[in-house]
Amino acid sequence: MNGSEKLQAALGECRLHAEILTEALDELGQPHFTAESVMQLTSAQRRLLDQLAYRFAKLQDSMGEKVLTQAIELAEEPLPEDVTFAQKLQRLERLGAIESAAEWRELRELRNQIAHEYTDQPGLKAAAVNRFVIGVRRLILLWKQAEAFVNRQCTP
Repeated sequence: MNGSEKLQAALGECRLHAEILTEALDELGQPHFTAESVMQLTSAQRRLLDQLAYRFAKLQDSMGEKVLTQAIELAEEPLPEDVTFAQKLQRLERLGAIESAAEWRELRELRNQIAHEYTDQPGLKAAAVNRFVIGVRRLILLWKQAEAFVNRQCTP
């Protein structure tokens, strides 16, 4: 598989994750979880939140490992091999491939927070779930921006 085929495969993978995230958000609706409601989640809500967490992680990983790295190459903005991912994010922000390197890091932190169950702290759990649902929407927007950037770079 050549570089262009790998990029197209990565874009397709990210597109699938984003579509499933969007469908799950639509199905979840616009709830605002409280300490009480988060302790009384229906099995359907739990499954949707699990699906959101899984696809969020997959989209963020696929974007970071495959699409964003190749976006730098497409823009012909070479970086040294030993450059950190944070430095890559800063370059991508400067190029307009992502809105904000800081936002990427914030979304990464949300991903870590949602992994905790907070079984004995329903208020913290509700706050984490509410922030996460907003973060899912932000990641989808970030993905759309990155996809548009890559498509512009690929168009002669």
